[in-house]
Amino acid sequence: MPTERLIAEYGQTPELSLISRAPTDTEATHRRLANRLSDLLALTKARVNFFVVGTAFVGFALHARILANWWVLLPTLIGTGLIAGAAATANQMREEKFDRQMVRTRNRPLATGRIRRGTALALAAVFLGVGCFSLGVFVNLRAMSLAGLTFIIYAFAYTPLKRQTPACILVGAIAGALPVLVGWAASGATFDLWAAVAFAVLFLWQIPHFLAIAWRCRTDYLRAGYRVLPCRDDKGRRTAGWALAGAVTTVAVTFIPLILRQVTDWYLFGELALGIVLLFATTRFLVKRTDAAAQTLFITTLVYLPCVYLLMLLCNTQT
Repeated sequence: MPTERLIAEYGQTPELSLISRAPTDTEATHRRLANRLSDLLALTKARVNFFVVGTAFVGFALHARILANWWVLLPTLIGTGLIAGAAATANQMREEKFDRQMVRTRNRPLATGRIRRGTALALAAVFLGVGCFSLGVFVNLRAMSLAGLTFIIYAFAYTPLKRQTPACILVGAIAGALPVLVGWAASGATFDLWAAVAFAVLFLWQIPHFLAIAWRCRTDYLRAGYRVLPCRDDKGRRTAGWALAGAVTTVAVTFIPLILRQVTDWYLFGELALGIVLLFATTRFLVKRTDAAAQTLFITTLVYLPCVYLLMLLCNTQT
Protein backbone atom coordinates (compact mmCIF):
# COMPACT_ATOMS: atom_id res chain seq x y z
CA MET A 1 0.00 0.00 0.00
CA PRO A 2 1.51 3.39 -0.98
CA THR A 3 2.67 5.70 1.78
CA GLU A 4 0.26 8.42 0.63
CA ARG A 5 -2.70 6.03 1.06
CA LEU A 6 -1.52 4.97 4.53
CA ILE A 7 -1.30 8.55 5.58
CA ALA A 8 -4.72 9.28 4.10
CA GLU A 9 -6.35 6.35 5.94
CA TYR A 10 -4.46 6.31 9.22
CA GLY A 11 -2.97 9.77 9.43
CA GLN A 12 0.61 8.43 9.57
CA THR A 13 2.76 5.55 8.39
CA PRO A 14 3.22 2.43 10.59
CA GLU A 15 6.82 3.50 11.26
CA LEU A 16 5.70 6.97 12.34
CA SER A 17 2.96 5.40 14.47
CA LEU A 18 5.50 3.29 16.36
CA ILE A 19 7.75 6.29 16.86
CA SER A 20 4.88 8.43 18.15
CA ARG A 21 3.87 5.76 20.66
CA ALA A 22 7.37 5.44 22.10
CA PRO A 23 7.61 7.31 25.42
CA THR A 24 9.77 10.40 25.53
CA ASP A 25 12.60 10.74 28.06
CA THR A 26 10.38 13.00 30.16
CA GLU A 27 7.51 10.51 30.12
CA ALA A 28 9.86 7.66 31.02
CA THR A 29 11.25 9.70 33.92
CA HIS A 30 7.76 10.50 35.17
CA ARG A 31 6.82 6.83 34.93
CA ARG A 32 9.87 5.78 36.93
CA LEU A 33 9.12 8.40 39.58
CA ALA A 34 5.49 7.26 39.75
CA ASN A 35 6.62 3.64 40.20
CA ARG A 36 9.08 4.68 42.92
CA LEU A 37 6.38 6.60 44.72
CA SER A 38 3.98 3.65 44.42
CA ASP A 39 6.61 1.32 45.90
CA LEU A 40 7.29 3.75 48.74
CA LEU A 41 3.59 3.97 49.55
CA ALA A 42 3.34 0.15 49.52
CA LEU A 43 6.46 -0.20 51.69
CA THR A 44 5.06 2.13 54.34
CA LYS A 45 1.51 0.75 54.03
CA ALA A 46 0.24 4.26 53.39
CA ARG A 47 -3.45 3.32 53.13
CA VAL A 48 -3.38 1.57 56.51
CA ASN A 49 -1.36 4.36 58.10
CA PHE A 50 -3.88 6.93 56.90
CA PHE A 51 -6.18 5.36 59.51
CA VAL A 52 -3.35 5.39 62.06
CA VAL A 53 -2.84 9.13 61.63
CA GLY A 54 -6.62 9.59 61.74
CA THR A 55 -6.87 7.89 65.13
CA ALA A 56 -4.10 10.13 66.49
CA PHE A 57 -6.15 13.08 65.27
CA VAL A 58 -9.21 11.75 67.12
CA GLY A 59 -7.25 11.30 70.34
CA PHE A 60 -6.11 14.91 70.09
CA ALA A 61 -9.44 16.41 69.00
CA LEU A 62 -11.35 14.78 71.86
CA HIS A 63 -9.21 16.71 74.34
CA ALA A 64 -8.16 19.97 72.67
CA ARG A 65 -9.46 22.50 70.20
CA ILE A 66 -8.03 21.86 66.75
CA LEU A 67 -7.65 25.36 65.31
CA ALA A 68 -6.28 26.87 68.49
CA ASN A 69 -3.65 24.14 68.78
CA TRP A 70 -2.83 23.39 65.13
CA TRP A 71 0.86 24.07 65.75
CA VAL A 72 0.92 21.06 68.11
CA LEU A 73 -1.47 18.91 66.08
CA LEU A 74 0.53 19.17 62.84
CA PRO A 75 3.83 17.73 64.16
CA THR A 76 1.79 15.14 66.05
CA LEU A 77 0.24 13.84 62.85
CA ILE A 78 3.51 14.04 60.91
CA GLY A 79 5.47 12.25 63.63
CA THR A 80 2.82 9.58 64.07
CA GLY A 81 2.66 8.93 60.33
CA LEU A 82 6.43 8.67 59.96
CA ILE A 83 6.81 6.25 62.86
CA ALA A 84 3.91 4.17 61.55
CA GLY A 85 5.69 4.08 58.18
CA ALA A 86 8.88 2.93 59.88
CA ALA A 87 6.98 0.15 61.66
CA ALA A 88 5.39 -1.00 58.39
CA THR A 89 8.79 -1.04 56.69
CA ALA A 90 10.37 -3.01 59.53
CA ASN A 91 7.46 -5.45 59.40
CA GLN A 92 8.01 -6.11 55.69
CA MET A 93 11.74 -6.51 56.20
CA ARG A 94 11.11 -9.23 58.77
CA GLU A 95 8.50 -10.96 56.63
CA GLU A 96 10.11 -10.57 53.22
CA LYS A 97 10.54 -14.28 52.48
CA PHE A 98 7.06 -15.10 53.81
CA ASP A 99 5.47 -12.34 51.73
CA ARG A 100 6.73 -14.11 48.61
CA GLN A 101 4.64 -17.15 49.54
CA MET A 102 1.35 -15.28 49.87
CA VAL A 103 -0.82 -14.11 46.99
CA ARG A 104 -1.89 -10.94 48.78
CA THR A 105 1.68 -9.85 49.58
CA ARG A 106 3.94 -11.36 46.94
CA ASN A 107 3.96 -8.15 44.88
CA ARG A 108 5.24 -5.99 47.72
CA PRO A 109 8.38 -4.01 46.76
CA LEU A 110 10.71 -5.90 49.12
CA ALA A 111 9.30 -9.30 48.18
CA THR A 112 9.84 -8.62 44.47
CA GLY A 113 13.22 -6.95 44.93
CA ARG A 114 12.09 -3.58 43.57
CA ILE A 115 13.40 -2.10 46.82
CA ARG A 116 16.53 -3.53 48.42
CA ARG A 117 16.78 -4.40 52.11
CA GLY A 118 19.53 -1.83 52.67
CA THR A 119 17.35 0.89 51.19
CA ALA A 120 14.38 -0.23 53.30
CA LEU A 121 16.52 -0.23 56.45
CA ALA A 122 17.76 3.29 55.72
CA LEU A 123 14.22 4.51 55.06
CA ALA A 124 12.91 2.94 58.27
CA ALA A 125 15.71 4.57 60.27
CA VAL A 126 15.05 7.97 58.72
CA PHE A 127 11.29 7.73 59.24
CA LEU A 128 11.72 6.63 62.85
CA GLY A 129 14.32 9.28 63.62
CA VAL A 130 12.44 12.17 62.04
CA GLY A 131 9.17 11.00 63.56
CA CYS A 132 10.64 10.84 67.06
CA PHE A 133 12.27 14.24 66.53
CA SER A 134 8.97 15.76 65.41
CA LEU A 135 7.12 14.44 68.46
CA GLY A 136 9.91 14.91 71.01
CA VAL A 137 10.87 18.46 70.05
CA PHE A 138 7.62 20.00 68.84
CA VAL A 139 5.07 18.07 70.95
CA ASN A 140 6.20 16.32 74.13
CA LEU A 141 8.16 13.31 75.34
CA ARG A 142 5.03 11.45 76.44
CA ALA A 143 3.66 11.43 72.89
CA MET A 144 7.06 10.42 71.50
CA SER A 145 7.35 7.55 74.01
CA LEU A 146 3.92 6.16 73.11
CA ALA A 147 4.66 6.36 69.39
CA GLY A 148 8.01 4.66 69.94
CA LEU A 149 6.30 1.94 71.96
CA THR A 150 3.90 1.40 69.05
CA PHE A 151 6.87 0.82 66.75
CA ILE A 152 8.52 -1.65 69.13
CA ILE A 153 5.37 -3.70 69.77
CA TYR A 154 4.40 -3.88 66.09
CA ALA A 155 7.82 -4.65 64.65
CA PHE A 156 9.35 -6.79 67.40
CA ALA A 157 6.41 -8.41 69.22
CA TYR A 158 3.39 -8.69 66.95
CA THR A 159 5.33 -9.53 63.77
CA PRO A 160 7.17 -12.61 65.11
CA LEU A 161 4.20 -13.73 67.22
CA LYS A 162 2.13 -14.21 64.06
CA ARG A 163 4.17 -17.35 63.47
CA GLN A 164 3.81 -18.54 67.08
CA THR A 165 0.28 -18.10 68.42
CA PRO A 166 -3.22 -16.91 67.45
CA ALA A 167 -2.98 -14.58 70.48
CA CYS A 168 -0.85 -12.34 68.28
CA ILE A 169 -4.05 -10.52 67.37
CA LEU A 170 -4.26 -9.08 70.89
CA VAL A 171 -0.67 -7.86 70.81
CA GLY A 172 -1.23 -6.34 67.39
CA ALA A 173 -4.40 -4.67 68.64
CA ILE A 174 -2.42 -2.93 71.38
CA ALA A 175 0.01 -1.54 68.82
CA GLY A 176 -2.89 -0.56 66.59
CA ALA A 177 -4.72 1.29 69.38
CA LEU A 178 -1.76 3.20 70.84
CA PRO A 179 -1.80 6.01 68.22
CA VAL A 180 -5.05 7.33 69.67
CA LEU A 181 -3.17 7.74 72.96
CA VAL A 182 -0.39 9.54 71.09
CA GLY A 183 -3.00 12.13 70.15
CA TRP A 184 -4.25 12.30 73.74
CA ALA A 185 -0.70 12.74 75.07
CA ALA A 186 -0.01 15.46 72.50
CA SER A 187 -3.00 17.46 73.74
CA GLY A 188 -1.43 17.67 77.20
CA ALA A 189 -4.61 16.43 78.89
CA THR A 190 -4.70 14.08 81.85
CA PHE A 191 -5.81 10.51 81.22
CA ASP A 192 -9.62 10.51 81.26
CA LEU A 193 -12.72 8.69 80.09
CA TRP A 194 -12.33 9.79 76.46
CA ALA A 195 -8.79 8.49 76.26
CA ALA A 196 -9.85 5.15 77.76
CA VAL A 197 -12.92 4.77 75.54
CA ALA A 198 -11.16 5.82 72.35
CA PHE A 199 -8.37 3.32 73.07
CA ALA A 200 -10.75 0.50 74.02
CA VAL A 201 -12.92 0.98 70.93
CA LEU A 202 -9.91 0.84 68.63
CA PHE A 203 -8.44 -2.15 70.47
CA LEU A 204 -11.64 -4.20 70.36
CA TRP A 205 -12.63 -3.14 66.84
CA GLN A 206 -9.48 -4.73 65.46
CA ILE A 207 -10.65 -8.22 66.49
CA PRO A 208 -13.54 -8.54 63.99
CA HIS A 209 -11.62 -6.44 61.48
CA PHE A 210 -8.51 -8.64 61.47
CA LEU A 211 -10.41 -11.94 61.71
CA ALA A 212 -12.43 -11.01 58.63
CA ILE A 213 -9.18 -10.49 56.73
CA ALA A 214 -7.56 -13.62 58.15
CA TRP A 215 -10.55 -15.82 57.24
CA ARG A 216 -10.50 -14.70 53.61
CA CYS A 217 -6.71 -15.16 53.44
CA ARG A 218 -6.45 -18.29 55.59
CA THR A 219 -4.97 -20.36 52.74
CA ASP A 220 -2.31 -17.71 52.20
CA TYR A 221 -1.49 -17.51 55.90
CA LEU A 222 -1.31 -21.29 56.17
CA ARG A 223 1.00 -21.53 53.16
CA ALA A 224 3.39 -19.00 54.71
CA GLY A 225 3.35 -20.71 58.12
CA TYR A 226 1.41 -18.11 60.09
CA ARG A 227 -0.56 -19.38 63.05
CA VAL A 228 -3.48 -16.99 63.03
CA LEU A 229 -6.78 -18.33 64.34
CA PRO A 230 -8.50 -19.26 61.02
CA CYS A 231 -5.57 -21.53 60.13
CA ARG A 232 -6.57 -23.79 63.03
CA ASP A 233 -10.31 -23.46 62.55
CA ASP A 234 -11.54 -25.34 59.48
CA LYS A 235 -15.24 -24.75 60.20
CA GLY A 236 -14.75 -21.12 61.15
CA ARG A 237 -16.89 -21.31 64.28
CA ARG A 238 -14.20 -20.07 66.67
CA THR A 239 -13.09 -17.38 64.25
CA ALA A 240 -16.60 -16.04 63.77
CA GLY A 241 -17.36 -16.44 67.48
CA TRP A 242 -14.38 -14.31 68.46
CA ALA A 243 -15.31 -11.78 65.78
CA LEU A 244 -18.79 -11.49 67.27
CA ALA A 245 -17.40 -11.19 70.79
CA GLY A 246 -15.13 -8.38 69.63
CA ALA A 247 -18.00 -6.60 67.89
CA VAL A 248 -20.33 -6.89 70.90
CA THR A 249 -17.74 -5.49 73.31
CA THR A 250 -16.82 -2.73 70.86
CA VAL A 251 -20.44 -1.59 70.64
CA ALA A 252 -20.89 -1.89 74.42
CA VAL A 253 -17.88 0.35 75.10
CA THR A 254 -19.15 3.03 72.73
CA PHE A 255 -22.19 3.56 74.98
CA ILE A 256 -20.09 4.44 78.05
CA PRO A 257 -19.83 8.16 77.16
CA LEU A 258 -23.63 8.29 76.80
CA ILE A 259 -24.19 6.67 80.21
CA LEU A 260 -21.78 9.13 81.83
CA ARG A 261 -23.31 12.10 79.96
CA GLN A 262 -20.14 12.93 78.07
CA VAL A 263 -22.07 13.32 74.81
CA THR A 264 -25.32 14.84 73.58
CA ASP A 265 -28.46 12.75 73.13
CA TRP A 266 -27.97 12.64 69.35
CA TYR A 267 -25.10 10.27 69.99
CA LEU A 268 -27.57 7.54 71.01
CA PHE A 269 -29.34 7.42 67.64
CA GLY A 270 -26.14 7.42 65.64
CA GLU A 271 -24.43 4.75 67.72
CA LEU A 272 -27.51 2.54 67.76
CA ALA A 273 -27.61 2.57 63.97
CA LEU A 274 -23.88 1.92 63.63
CA GLY A 275 -23.90 -0.80 66.28
CA ILE A 276 -26.80 -2.63 64.65
CA VAL A 277 -25.01 -2.62 61.28
CA LEU A 278 -21.78 -3.98 62.78
CA LEU A 279 -23.53 -6.66 64.81
CA PHE A 280 -25.62 -7.70 61.82
CA ALA A 281 -22.54 -8.12 59.62
CA THR A 282 -20.73 -10.07 62.33
CA THR A 283 -23.72 -12.31 63.04
CA ARG A 284 -24.07 -12.98 59.32
CA PHE A 285 -20.43 -14.04 59.25
CA LEU A 286 -21.06 -16.36 62.21
CA VAL A 287 -24.00 -17.99 60.43
CA LYS A 288 -22.55 -18.29 56.93
CA ARG A 289 -18.77 -18.39 57.54
CA THR A 290 -18.09 -17.75 53.84
CA ASP A 291 -15.51 -15.53 52.18
CA ALA A 292 -18.30 -13.27 50.96
CA ALA A 293 -19.64 -12.82 54.49
CA ALA A 294 -16.12 -12.11 55.73
CA GLN A 295 -15.65 -9.50 52.99
CA THR A 296 -18.90 -7.82 54.00
CA LEU A 297 -17.75 -7.74 57.62
CA PHE A 298 -14.39 -6.31 56.58
CA ILE A 299 -16.02 -3.47 54.64
CA THR A 300 -18.45 -2.84 57.50
CA THR A 301 -15.61 -2.45 60.00
CA LEU A 302 -13.86 0.00 57.67
CA VAL A 303 -16.98 2.17 57.64
CA TYR A 304 -17.88 1.67 61.30
CA LEU A 305 -14.72 2.98 62.98
CA PRO A 306 -14.44 6.43 61.34
CA CYS A 307 -18.20 6.94 61.73
CA VAL A 308 -18.06 6.17 65.46
CA TYR A 309 -15.10 8.47 66.00
CA LEU A 310 -16.77 11.23 64.01
CA LEU A 311 -19.88 10.80 66.13
CA MET A 312 -17.79 11.11 69.30
CA LEU A 313 -16.19 14.32 68.04
CA LEU A 314 -19.47 15.90 66.94
CA CYS A 315 -21.39 15.01 70.10
CA ASN A 316 -18.60 15.58 72.62
CA THR A 317 -19.68 18.00 75.34
CA GLN A 318 -16.30 18.19 77.10
CA THR A 319 -14.29 20.40 74.70
